[in-house]
Amino acid sequence: MIGIIRSYLSVVKEYITFKDIQKTYALLIPYMLKYWKAYTALFFLLFFDICQTLAYAWFFGDLTDAAIHSNFTRMKQLIPIGVTLVTLSLTSTYLNTVLETMATNSVKRDFSAHLLKHILLLNGKMMSSHHSGELMSHFSNDIHSIDGVIGRSLIDLLRLPFTYLAVLIYLMQINWHLALLCALVAPIAMLLGVVFGLLLRNNGRLVYSLIGNISALLNETFQGLHVIRSFMMEKSRLAKFVSKNQELYNLELGSAKLRGWFYVGGHAVTSITFLVSLCMGSYYVSLGVMTVGSLLTFVNLVNNLVYPLTELAGQWAGFQRAASAMERIFKILAQPTESLELPSAVQSRPLEKSIRFEDITFSYDGHLNIFDHLYLQFPAGKVIAIVGLSGAGKTTLFNLLLAFYKPQSGKIYMDDCSTEDFSPSELRSLFAHVSQETFLFGSTIRENLLLARMGITEAEMMKAAVIADIHSFIQSLPHGYDTEIGERGVRLSGGQKQRLAIARAVLKNAPILLLDEATSALDNETEHQVKEALHRLMAGRTTIVIAHRLSTVQYADVIIVMDKGKIVQTGCHTDLMKEHGLYRTLNRKGFQKGEEIVDHSFDTSVV
Repeated sequence: MIGIIRSYLSVVKEYITFKDIQKTYALLIPYMLKYWKAYTALFFLLFFDICQTLAYAWFFGDLTDAAIHSNFTRMKQLIPIGVTLVTLSLTSTYLNTVLETMATNSVKRDFSAHLLKHILLLNGKMMSSHHSGELMSHFSNDIHSIDGVIGRSLIDLLRLPFTYLAVLIYLMQINWHLALLCALVAPIAMLLGVVFGLLLRNNGRLVYSLIGNISALLNETFQGLHVIRSFMMEKSRLAKFVSKNQELYNLELGSAKLRGWFYVGGHAVTSITFLVSLCMGSYYVSLGVMTVGSLLTFVNLVNNLVYPLTELAGQWAGFQRAASAMERIFKILAQPTESLELPSAVQSRPLEKSIRFEDITFSYDGHLNIFDHLYLQFPAGKVIAIVGLSGAGKTTLFNLLLAFYKPQSGKIYMDDCSTEDFSPSELRSLFAHVSQETFLFGSTIRENLLLARMGITEAEMMKAAVIADIHSFIQSLPHGYDTEIGERGVRLSGGQKQRLAIARAVLKNAPILLLDEATSALDNETEHQVKEALHRLMAGRTTIVIAHRLSTVQYADVIIVMDKGKIVQTGCHTDLMKEHGLYRTLNRKGFQKGEEIVDHSFDTSVV
């Protein structure tokens, strides 16, 4: 039992600690300071609202006493004051609304940009540990939940204690016995807020985590819709979504019940305090200790003695919900980035000697090594093909070249310079990558091509499209280069997408070309068109090809055969076929009807 109590007290201590406040504001204050004028104005209006609350109470009381005593002169004096108070109240409400929206949304805008920049700078290992749907939920939910620490809730956390003190002092001047009696009842609301705030924060963690899971599920569903339909998985995906949505409903219903009990408790405290003040105040009026106007003033203000404490507890609970969202964001921002600034376009330099992997050891998970003390060299100006069974490490070589991942030991050299001496933008400017699965943005053809590099002219864009054998097709479209291609280029065929990717690679004009078997998923006619475009792209460049079809590499200058992360053979097609090795074994699996598949796609005579 003692252990349970200690555990509960530990949780409460964690809840009421200022550690979360310090951590949150250490991150957000630089963004809030940018809009200090708006926050200063809100702070000024905070004290104006307190004065206005007291002024209204005084006005009602004084007007009541004047009416009871038939003091028409005093009533005439009070009417302009009342009009002024109403005008100032309306003005204050408008300014509060505008300034709060300006400050809050400006901070959220800047902070969300900071979060996206950080995500864009994460290295490949960090990015692979996050689901895209989960990352989306940070922007669609978590960012919008920080209002509790930068907007109205923040102002109220400052305003409410001052309101309580100001009202308490004013009420004590009216009748200090009654004021102290009411003040003893009001703090019960604070205790209610602490208890329910603790429960709401714990529930909030579960809610935000589940929202991230649902976003990930929806993201996968929309991206894999063709697979879902082909395997008739619609019912199972819907059932999974309904199940998680029901779980979210239960959590949110639980939060609503907690908030409901909190509001009931706060209302009960408010009602009790109001009844105590009304009954006791009436008694004092009957004794002649208080006037009717003083009682009206007291009754009007006593709510402002209770509600600051109930609201303060409620705002604190809101802060805890915001803290739950910030916890998820902290986990992202705590992860190291590969550089401090976003890469910018730089002029790529030609590769003159070679690319060298020296004593490279690499593992994705830190346990199972993909490469173990790997030595490898790609000569400049040549066509180099990499072949091997699935899992041999071919794609990993590309990931290391592009610095998506870093080796645990060893170095990669471009000519005689270590890639560690390059910035990410300098290194990646050396490569044009055409992958097997082309990714296109859901915009126009023009926008997809112009992203290759800055300053591309219309003539250069069209020339690249001609080289990629896609210009005629684009011209045949109703809107030409301004045609929308849909999400991930869904309105284009596989061959058209690949040729757009080739045109994009032409426009990048990088000295090293990385081809991840860009034709393996195409039909024979389309494959021929794409390969012709690739021939033109490869001219004058160092080309490294990952080959899943051995027939496409027979005329490469160098063929590197990999098996389980090791280089087992190196040479040209003719020499490797003379050896009794893995290349010959794999090549024979490409026979059809007893004849070897011959493909001159990478005949260097045409490059």
